[in-house]
Amino acid sequence: MRLATFDIFDTTLLRRCGRPEEVWEQLANRLFAEERDLTEAFVAWRRQAKGDTLAAIYAGIDEAYVTFSGKSEEELMQAEKEEERATLIVNPEIRSIIERKRKEGWTIAFVSDMYLDSHFLQSVLSEQQCIKEGERIYVSCEHRARKDDGTLYDVVRRDCAPVEWEHYGDNWRSDVAMARKKGIRAIAVTSGFNVAEAACLRVAPHLAALSRLFRLQHPRDGFAAFAADFVVPAYLPYAAFVLTEARRMGIAKLYFLSRDSYVLLKAAQAMLGDTQGPELHYLFVSRRSLLLPYLWNEDEKAYLAARDHNTIVRLDSVDKMLVHLGTTREELRERYGIEFAYTRVNNLAEQVDFLKKIFHSDFTPLLQQRAQEQQTLLLDYFRQEGLLDGVRCAAVDVGWLGTSRLMINHILRRQGVPDIHFFYYGVRGDVFPPSAGRYTAYFQAGELSTEATVLLEHYFSASPYPTTVGYQRNEDGQVIPQFKTKSRFAHTPASKANAEAMESMAADLPHCDKAMLRQWARSAISSLMSSHLEVDITPLVPTSDFDDNTPFVKKLNIAELVKLLVLGGHVTGFDLGSLRLTLPLCMLAPAWRLHESTGRLRGYLYRRIYRQ
Repeated sequence: MRLATFDIFDTTLLRRCGRPEEVWEQLANRLFAEERDLTEAFVAWRRQAKGDTLAAIYAGIDEAYVTFSGKSEEELMQAEKEEERATLIVNPEIRSIIERKRKEGWTIAFVSDMYLDSHFLQSVLSEQQCIKEGERIYVSCEHRARKDDGTLYDVVRRDCAPVEWEHYGDNWRSDVAMARKKGIRAIAVTSGFNVAEAACLRVAPHLAALSRLFRLQHPRDGFAAFAADFVVPAYLPYAAFVLTEARRMGIAKLYFLSRDSYVLLKAAQAMLGDTQGPELHYLFVSRRSLLLPYLWNEDEKAYLAARDHNTIVRLDSVDKMLVHLGTTREELRERYGIEFAYTRVNNLAEQVDFLKKIFHSDFTPLLQQRAQEQQTLLLDYFRQEGLLDGVRCAAVDVGWLGTSRLMINHILRRQGVPDIHFFYYGVRGDVFPPSAGRYTAYFQAGELSTEATVLLEHYFSASPYPTTVGYQRNEDGQVIPQFKTKSRFAHTPASKANAEAMESMAADLPHCDKAMLRQWARSAISSLMSSHLEVDITPLVPTSDFDDNTPFVKKLNIAELVKLLVLGGHVTGFDLGSLRLTLPLCMLAPAWRLHESTGRLRGYLYRRIYRQ
């Protein structure tokens, strides 16, 4: 016969909780719900308990556990089995291999070094559709033989006498080295935790297992793996936090702001399900679509107030700023004779010149007319979306500075409408204060690396919707958003993978306290930003989401390395990732420290020279 054997634990079956110790903790919490000391003592005993069979293990149990749990030794053993059953789930890739091998005519068997009996394991494998009637299970506890010393393979060979034998397993010694030593073709199964998941395993094992499961359910899909290991762990805890806080604050409607909050809306929808909670809405706004309504009846002071560091020096190009203000160089030249001798505002003198030509010229009445038109449309859009219904509302955004909060609340205040509370994933140290509207931040200033902000905004927050640039009325009189591109909805591989992973993992999210969810988020971002870990960033290579199509990562040439390391400049959206592709791991940490040092010097010089 041709025989294909499969290891069971961490190969064919995975634990939702990540590791066996978590099973024992869950069991202890169920047995001694009101006895914290017994819970801890039971787990400590179970960790060090020895025995070839479950009966041998429980033969050494302290009588106190039997007394306080109200269960006999037999009932305690059965309780542990049921706890195991509840946490076990099939590895989809291995199940597909098993099914393929059956179709090819191979005999299927399962081989495991385990104290749980074959009858129990057969019932679990049957529930997970991995085993069929007549297929054998060889367990070390029933044959007084083990894989790790090769004797259990001898038992299987005597029993089955295969002419061809393949074995699949995750343990290098037991499943690969020892199997090959016994003349078996061994195939190593990589169903363990990768680097990012292993880092999370130390602080949130259930959540690390959730990431691993989704990744294994989508083999050979790098976008899905990146979403499971980084995007979902970073954002799902924030979405859960927003829902909890919204309920506590009595917020009736949550508005997820386009585009950054698309994937957060998917998470909230999956977690909320059919339960009672705030209404969830998607609001088409952007800093660009809000700017003109915000500037109605305002001057350059309001314009600068909504800019980063209250200046336009060395930031966007003149052409880009003009487009955001609803005009172009050509229109200003042809209609008003206004010219700009510079492509970017390079100093305070040019800033004064630019602002004078926009806010104190013959063009200014047209600017105000367009601002009033867009404000009317925006307010009608808000009214149409229920934002002005008089119930308490809040907005959900990624955050950092708070420009949208400043502009939206400024517009609402002019209408005598109460402010909208904002939720932010993270904020900068110079975030707009509560005078621009109150806000709640999941991560405070300084808690997240600034290098991660580009990835969060442009990859983690990838959306199928293009940027909203303004508003118009359709034939039915409804206000609809105007987009930057003709396509109104188009997924990229990244946005599709992020949304699917978020919805799936949010629906399966185990019950965890707020602290553990926060640890999950911090672990994911820390792993991605660590210059010491070798994480897989290949999904970032073909992707970009910038107006000028700057790539997230790429292999750097010598000139780009000099700019990045010596001059402290930025080359790609995620420069640490680009260094990963360019330098060996042993050089990554010192190179990144050099970039950070020269970057700080570059920032100091910029503030001294251009902001004077």
